[in-house]
Amino acid sequence: MIEESKTIKEKFGVLDSVPVGACLLQDDFVVLFWNTCLEEWTKIPRSQILGTKITTHFPHLSQLKYATRFKQIFAGGPPTIFSSQIHKHLIPATWQDGQQRIQQTTVNAVPAFEAGIEEQEIRDWVLHTLELESDGTLGVGSPRSAFLSRESPPSASSSIWPGVNCPSFYALLVIQDVTDLTHRIQAYRTMRDQALEEVQVRQRVEEELRESQHFIQQIADAAPYLLYIYDLTEQRNVYVNGQAFKLLGYHPEAILQMETALFSSLVYPEDLEKVSAHLQKFPLALDGHILELEYRLKHRSGEWRWFRCRDQVFARTASGEPKQIFGTAQDITEYKRAEEALRQQNERELLMATITQHIRQSLDLGEVLRTTVNEVRQFLQADRVMIVRFNPCSGSLCAAPATGAVTVESVAPNCRPMLGETLEKFCFDEFYIEAYQHRAIRPIDDVSAADLPQYQIDLLAQFAVRAYLVVPLVQGEELWGLLMAHQCTPRQWMQLEVELLSNLATQLAIAIKQAELYQQLQAANLKLERLATLDELTQLANRRRFDQYLEMEWRRQAREQTPLSLILCDIDSFKSYNDTYGHPGGDECLRQVAGAIGNAINRPADLVARYGGEEFAVILPNTALQGAVQVAEHIQFKIAALQLPHAGSQVSQYVTVSLGVASMVPASESATSILIAAADQALYQAKRLGRDRIQVYQPDPASGKAIGTPSPRVDFSRSNTNCPSPTSA
Repeated sequence: MIEESKTIKEKFGVLDSVPVGACLLQDDFVVLFWNTCLEEWTKIPRSQILGTKITTHFPHLSQLKYATRFKQIFAGGPPTIFSSQIHKHLIPATWQDGQQRIQQTTVNAVPAFEAGIEEQEIRDWVLHTLELESDGTLGVGSPRSAFLSRESPPSASSSIWPGVNCPSFYALLVIQDVTDLTHRIQAYRTMRDQALEEVQVRQRVEEELRESQHFIQQIADAAPYLLYIYDLTEQRNVYVNGQAFKLLGYHPEAILQMETALFSSLVYPEDLEKVSAHLQKFPLALDGHILELEYRLKHRSGEWRWFRCRDQVFARTASGEPKQIFGTAQDITEYKRAEEALRQQNERELLMATITQHIRQSLDLGEVLRTTVNEVRQFLQADRVMIVRFNPCSGSLCAAPATGAVTVESVAPNCRPMLGETLEKFCFDEFYIEAYQHRAIRPIDDVSAADLPQYQIDLLAQFAVRAYLVVPLVQGEELWGLLMAHQCTPRQWMQLEVELLSNLATQLAIAIKQAELYQQLQAANLKLERLATLDELTQLANRRRFDQYLEMEWRRQAREQTPLSLILCDIDSFKSYNDTYGHPGGDECLRQVAGAIGNAINRPADLVARYGGEEFAVILPNTALQGAVQVAEHIQFKIAALQLPHAGSQVSQYVTVSLGVASMVPASESATSILIAAADQALYQAKRLGRDRIQVYQPDPASGKAIGTPSPRVDFSRSNTNCPSPTSA
């Protein structure tokens, strides 16, 4: 038994250099060989498992579904495959983070070593089974193909095993770790939504594996990646599997013939430096240590494809220096494309969110449009971005020629501005308008090569435009305008740019609608505010506005301790005027008097209001009594200048007014009603004394009421401080 174990170790020791698991079982399931790869995977040393039954370590192998298939192998039957889909963990082994390695296992019948078989013959047979031919098939006359023939097992007269009569067979398990491959396939299924295609590929791979007769060739050609052996000393590939044609379009022989020109012929120029740096790491690499690299290779069609390689030292020189590396290279082009598409999608969404946020920061339509053209020009790096607003009727295809105007633009310093330009028939004919209403985007990469009407070419030439992109701005069913980008040199518009502007146009249309609604709301609010604060007949401030303004100025003058004056005016004998001239005539009289009073007031802070009926009020902030009297006199002169006939007046043949003036410095604890009462009392005195005059309020010392600080008394020429108007009799 010891001698047999020694013989097996010598014969099958070559499998220690293969990057797959290899195990040799006797027909009683005793382990005869356990290669280095399985020791590393399972953490079970060779010394512990050799000579023991494998079912002791892995009891599930004694199940009927496994025992039956192994029995066929021990009888010299054809190879059997335990696929990674059904038998993922035939020999359980730990991978990263405690996960189990996913395995693809091929079991082959190997003739037991009997006395009649020479050691050299066994060695030659084992070594020959490891040789992979360049065309990806087993040698026709190889010992392996003879033993694995489905027609009949080798006979004693076989030229391969002379002297062997009905030999017994061992079971050789070749276990491929497809964990990484499986995970990548699953990732691609998720990313590319191609589960069905992956299943079909998987089935084809399994079918190829079932039909193959050479276990190493099975691994090499069925794997969806390149397998190669690169000689560091000779700087050339000494082996490439058949996947080279599928992945690169070259037969393996063509790649081998490239010799030392391999990298310069196939590797992307910008990746040559990192490939060189990758190879320089191997002198310090330990056996079994895998080095990874991503780089691009040129397909025979001229297309550049991305590959991810995983390399490890495969053979060393007598001095221990790495001589050859064994590696796999997986095509990750689709993964890179998906990654780039995702990057562009994230970039587009980020830009979209940024631009949309900037647009929506304002409800002012002009600001929204200016922000849009600035942000878009910065993103596109275009020479000009502008917004064309359709003139009324253009968006609904009216009979007149469609026109639009450039309402806002962002333009490079070296370009001629188009702001304010009226564009007639430029992209506005019925064909384009109908297309734009369905949100069709029109990119023109080169004006000179495009089929454009001559008038468009002439107009574009005036502004040195060589390429442009037009995006419609649609609100509901109405074509509002166009978002246009110009380039002064030919330019190929990217799909990312077109999609971004398409999405942005939708957001911009919403922002424009919101801004227009906000403008309408502001106009409505202004109108409401005007209606709420103006007297409809005289267009002066109404009583509500008078009360608000007087309260505000009262508090301000109280803080600043400055005088506040109030004039109350009343049209004399206005009831007689209405009786004489009718209410329409009375309304016209009120409008004329209101206009005259308004013309008599010059300061912006002064307020003229209709106080009620035929009464008017004038609020004079920061005005002392003498100044208020001068304003009252000015009002009398303005009204006298109207010379409105008043046949029913008892004091004049024209319309006159009586005025009451009051002024004081407000106290913080007092109310506006004090000032109103004072002016009203003065107005009452003016009427009592004969109308058509100015009466200044004088506080009654006997009352003892503190109503604020009166302004200094004015010395008038007449008694009672009356100031008759020039129209008095």
